Amino acid sequence: MNRFSWLTVLIVLFAFAGCTTHSEDESKTIIAYTRWGDPAELDSTKELIAQFMEENPDIIVRVDVVSWQQYWQKMATAVVTGTAQDVWLMSSSYIEQYAAAGHVLDLMPFIEKEPSFKDDDYFPRAFDNFTYTGTGRDMRNVPFRQGALYGFTRDYNCSLLYYNKDHFDAAGVPYPTNDWTWEDMALAAQKLTIDFDNDGIIDQWGCGGGTWSTFSAAMGAQLIDPETRRSNFSPRPGSSAIYDAILFDLDLLYKYKCAPTPEVGVEEYAFVTGKISMTIEGAWEIRNYNRSKNLWDIAMVPLQHKDSKRTTGGGGVGHVIYSGTKSPEAAWRLVYFLSSDKSQRALGRSGTSIPVLKSAAYSDDFLADFDRPSKASYDIIYRNLMGGKFVPQYTRGYLEYMKLSRQLMQEVWLGVKTPKDACELIDKEVNTILDEEYGEN
Repeated sequence: MNRFSWLTVLIVLFAFAGCTTHSEDESKTIIAYTRWGDPAELDSTKELIAQFMEENPDIIVRVDVVSWQQYWQKMATAVVTGTAQDVWLMSSSYIEQYAAAGHVLDLMPFIEKEPSFKDDDYFPRAFDNFTYTGTGRDMRNVPFRQGALYGFTRDYNCSLLYYNKDHFDAAGVPYPTNDWTWEDMALAAQKLTIDFDNDGIIDQWGCGGGTWSTFSAAMGAQLIDPETRRSNFSPRPGSSAIYDAILFDLDLLYKYKCAPTPEVGVEEYAFVTGKISMTIEGAWEIRNYNRSKNLWDIAMVPLQHKDSKRTTGGGGVGHVIYSGTKSPEAAWRLVYFLSSDKSQRALGRSGTSIPVLKSAAYSDDFLADFDRPSKASYDIIYRNLMGGKFVPQYTRGYLEYMKLSRQLMQEVWLGVKTPKDACELIDKEVNTILDEEYGEN
């Protein structure tokens, strides 16, 4: 989501900060809604809000759209000053922090009174990332309906292996299959790494690097043990998936020499330009990757071994209701509308997210304006979102310790630190962050 770095845009004539107020017409309630997002979604957001107000003539919605970089500072200030908007877009990685502080409402009471809400209408585990039990430092992420729901999921995304079909065809390499292993990927990537003019400089790399977290997540690894709240980077008896994935990433760089090292570097969208033949990214890149002149398709993220058990599933963003809102019922009507079939179909057309509502994800509206991936491959996306089990991935401090781990991993890729030393240091630093976040010594 931090791929969006655009300036603040106002959908209405002026920005609206603070809780619900009343318009000059006292019969109408004004709801303030704030979000970040892709510029491609702005037009659809305008249309959806207009439709909502047409269907709910007693409510006026004022929308403030902010860049990702500015958004969280804005919200941190707003909750402290009591001026937060009634409805916000929320990341799974931040929800526990805001819920534990009492800044957002439990949405389960609204759902229980909503006759049209049916669990089966949504992808399994779609609401799990926003469901918690307990309070304060004792909060724990649990499956949906086993605790309070602090955010209503809007979209549900997964990681995919994108591959350039033109590159595979030219090199005579068979396309990836959904039971590919890391070894299969490495073998193909080596054949796709080519110096076309024999000048000693690689013109086409087989794959990108830095995908250790996705490789390990596909096998059910958790960066943080949810019970002990301790870092899992260093290998432990019966738990080495994260460390193994880091070693494989390192092998792609230096053993197989099929991914660009940090010294070489490639542009951000090297898959679009054809500089790399395979990449592992989220489904939100579908819109961006359709800018490529090459044919491409998708497959499942490779597993370590043929007998590895796959953990599939998704994650996304949701809408929350500010605990200080003066009109919770009106705010709920907006939240529920933003995940309605009409709204979800518009989201599906955008190519930036997968609708959380199955009817929209399986509809003709899903990716209607894009010719890639092939329709035959949509089932790969659905399999990701329908399969697997609930594996909590987020804790307080997530973005902070992920930034730290990426910085230290960069030293591994540069050969400055060994994987063992880096992981031990990550464990130490991450545990310190967790202790601070949960108030433990």
